[in-house]
Amino acid sequence: MNMAVTELRKPKRTVRTPHIDVRMADAADAEMMAEFLGNFFYVSDWSKYLKYHKEKTIKYLQNAVGTQYAMYVLAMDGAEMVGVCSYHVFDVFSEPLAVMDETYTIPKYRRTDLGRRLVATVIELARNDGCKVINFPICSGMKEQNSLMNMMGRHFGAVPVGMIFSKVL
Repeated sequence: MNMAVTELRKPKRTVRTPHIDVRMADAADAEMMAEFLGNFFYVSDWSKYLKYHKEKTIKYLQNAVGTQYAMYVLAMDGAEMVGVCSYHVFDVFSEPLAVMDETYTIPKYRRTDLGRRLVATVIELARNDGCKVINFPICSGMKEQNSLMNMMGRHFGAVPVGMIFSKVL
């Protein structure tokens, strides 16, 4: 077998983002979040099969955040939203289980520590909610999700359990 030998390279150092504020969303953020999530929607596979309705998204976010059905952690570069990670608590078993809903950063902040900061915040919030397990469904169809999956395993020790299947109806 003829294999080319390549020179080992040092791994790239992760760019740090201390200037980015990571904070919890409140219902007043719904319109800004809907605009941001619309951008996420249009680059995902979901846009091939579904239509985006900004007004419906705003109404959902106001209710979900206002009632704490879903918690949204926002990454803000000044007044600009540059990332989001959200989860909800699935509390049907004897103890609550967290399920991460969306995780997205704008391309400028990919391959930085921002995604990890967002996920770490969600993990800590889920622990504080009494969750013993958090599931990370990653199914937007974006090629960038591979980086997210690798980060989940490498940095947070998440392990793949089963698979997520999706069917277009």
